Amino acid sequence: MTLSTVLWAALLPQVSAETAAEPWRPLEAECYRRADAGDYAAAGDACRRAFEAVPDGPHAFDQRSLFAFKAVRFYKRARGAQGDVALLCPAVAVLHTFEAQLGALPAGERAADRTDVADELRTLEPQITDACGENSMDDLLDVQGPSNGLKSDLPTRNDPPVGRPVPAVRPPPQADAQAKRRPLRIAGGTALGAGLGLGTVAIAMLARAADMQAQVDGLSAMYPVASGVKIPAADAQRFDNAMVRGEQADRLAIGFGVPAIGLVLSGVALLAIDAHRGRTGRRVALHPGPGGIRFRMEF
Repeated sequence: MTLSTVLWAALLPQVSAETAAEPWRPLEAECYRRADAGDYAAAGDACRRAFEAVPDGPHAFDQRSLFAFKAVRFYKRARGAQGDVALLCPAVAVLHTFEAQLGALPAGERAADRTDVADELRTLEPQITDACGENSMDDLLDVQGPSNGLKSDLPTRNDPPVGRPVPAVRPPPQADAQAKRRPLRIAGGTALGAGLGLGTVAIAMLARAADMQAQVDGLSAMYPVASGVKIPAADAQRFDNAMVRGEQADRLAIGFGVPAIGLVLSGVALLAIDAHRGRTGRRVALHPGPGGIRFRMEF
């Protein structure tokens, strides 16, 4: 048995388990592969099927949001490249399906997604008038189908249903406030605040170390070694105490300063990503896996 065979036999159970837990993963790979090849319509289809394949779970809507809007983005690119407005029909279809899923959640939850879906529909639906088939989209809004809550027979690009105008779903006033409290902003603000707090402590320790060093220098000047003057016991004790406390303050300054720098940089990075996401509509998904928590951002 060769080494490659042994490695494959060891890795196969893990790969199979991950694929079973995340059935959308092969479709996601196909989506990226098609997009890299410039076949944006096929990439949109693959992302739409990945959206459909996401099972229920604590991070289901993070993944569905990522795939739904990525599919829409690829369909829009395909329409721009080919000039065929009918390519927007499946984009509207997946938006309506995701809209229905969001409607089953408590009011105000996923407010940013609700707003983005409504904005996309308001932009795309007027463009597909008379461009799609005559079928109603009611069957696309059936959220009581498979276990993952999504209808398994989403229309293909070649036979899409027409997008029936639906009133835009606007979040309630309290949802607008919740939309501003994005996870990345909260995490970034928390990290930045903790980093600044630790930095303040580190600066205080540096100031204390400098004060102790000043005391040591003063005593050394009073009793220079070359003079041969004997240091009184009280001053000798002060010298030793100042040395010990100064060294402790230096260690504490380093101990607080290093994580402070890391937290401040992390907080600034998270806030920058959140601000950029707010401007571009990119999406972030965090989900657990065999190798730990994975961070995924839509570009």
